[in-house]
Amino acid sequence: MLRSAFICVVLAAFGRLACPLAIGDDVAPAASGGVFEQPASMRHVALDERGRLRLVKGVEGYAAEGEFVSRPIALGEGGDVRVDWIEQWTTPQRRRKHESNPIYGPQLSGKWDTWTNGVSIVRNPDDRTYKMFYCGRAGAGIGFAEASIDDPLTWKEHAASPVLKPLANWEGNTINQPRVVKVTDTHWRLYYTGWGYKHPNGGSSWAFNLAESFDGGVTWKRHGEGPLLERGDAASPDGGGVCVPEVRRVGDKWMMWYTAMKVASGQNIHLCLATSDDGVHWMKHSGNPVLTDDFEKGPNRNVISRCFVRYADGLFQMWYSHAKPNYRIKYAESLDGIAWERSPIEPVLDAGPKESWDSQMVEYPEVDVVDGTWRLWFCGNGFGSVGYAEGIPEVAIRVAMRSGQTVAPDDSWSRWKTIRRGATIVDQLHMQLRVQLTSSNSRLSPALHGLKVISAMR
Repeated sequence: MLRSAFICVVLAAFGRLACPLAIGDDVAPAASGGVFEQPASMRHVALDERGRLRLVKGVEGYAAEGEFVSRPIALGEGGDVRVDWIEQWTTPQRRRKHESNPIYGPQLSGKWDTWTNGVSIVRNPDDRTYKMFYCGRAGAGIGFAEASIDDPLTWKEHAASPVLKPLANWEGNTINQPRVVKVTDTHWRLYYTGWGYKHPNGGSSWAFNLAESFDGGVTWKRHGEGPLLERGDAASPDGGGVCVPEVRRVGDKWMMWYTAMKVASGQNIHLCLATSDDGVHWMKHSGNPVLTDDFEKGPNRNVISRCFVRYADGLFQMWYSHAKPNYRIKYAESLDGIAWERSPIEPVLDAGPKESWDSQMVEYPEVDVVDGTWRLWFCGNGFGSVGYAEGIPEVAIRVAMRSGQTVAPDDSWSRWKTIRRGATIVDQLHMQLRVQLTSSNSRLSPALHGLKVISAMR
């Protein structure tokens, strides 16, 4: 018999399948025997309303640790399989700011820059250095500085700065919020916001366009006259303005989360989504907005804006700026980039103490992960200067397996071994999986979604 191409396990052990079950005749006894119906053991864990494995929650919060162990899983005739899953809520929700903040600003940049606003940080092709793009005040334009990835605190402005200057058209002689995306090592795109757009619906003067570089971000040329994306009609969620896009290429699709303003009194601003096949021509998501708030409650100024999105291992992670009325940085996660689940920790980065450079506001996050350290750069009071913070790990997920040739575990089976997502198990007939969840913060629990065993032949 042919080996099953797909074997679904583990979360089904709680009485529901987390994925389709397709098992070949050679492992039919495993299916009919009901090994997925009950776990071998389960302690301080349960499925939440989304079908994810999490720590149990009591009156004092989440348990500190918990464990799930599957019953032995029959793999068929032998051959290689791999184990896959999606981890959620393992990203640090608290951060420690650097004592030397701000680490960069007008005091270190050129005379053209008196603001250092809206930074965008990307890795250079050498994967050893960063470029940080930022803008000056009206008429100044956009420039960049560079730093070693080994030293994210020390930046030196490039002599070519500013590399893109504003025009007196719809840009209003003011451009800001550079958002840079690499297409290839040399072909880069810069989405930027102009401040002089006039629309018959009224609303803000904000709109955005695209510039391209073919030398790795040093020289830039506008793509058309712009704006790149038109705002909607007066009744739409973006009828009052579209600006500050965050663009990511996910597989063969481009996704853009952009700041959108409603035509309404006050500042009712939230995040909308558009998708594209080429990163230039965009189609708005029919269900916009994708991240919003109740504008009928609270202060007149309610702004959800300028996000940073990271996509890795099947998970979208968003850090966003929320002013209600003053900016703080918050966090959300999504499996599809559309439906977002917000962190129970709000904000994930708060303003600093009285008299500090960020005592009133923190906003405009940029994130990178280096050797397990979660780095975050942000702006402070007056939307200018750059600070730095690092994540404080509080939760973890550890998946382990053991395997053997006998139906039930015995001395011939391997010992428990921690595995990484995508790990391959070689030529065994049976295996068992163990998931351990830990948290040192009673308000947080990691979540494990879609744990499965897949034939390595796929």
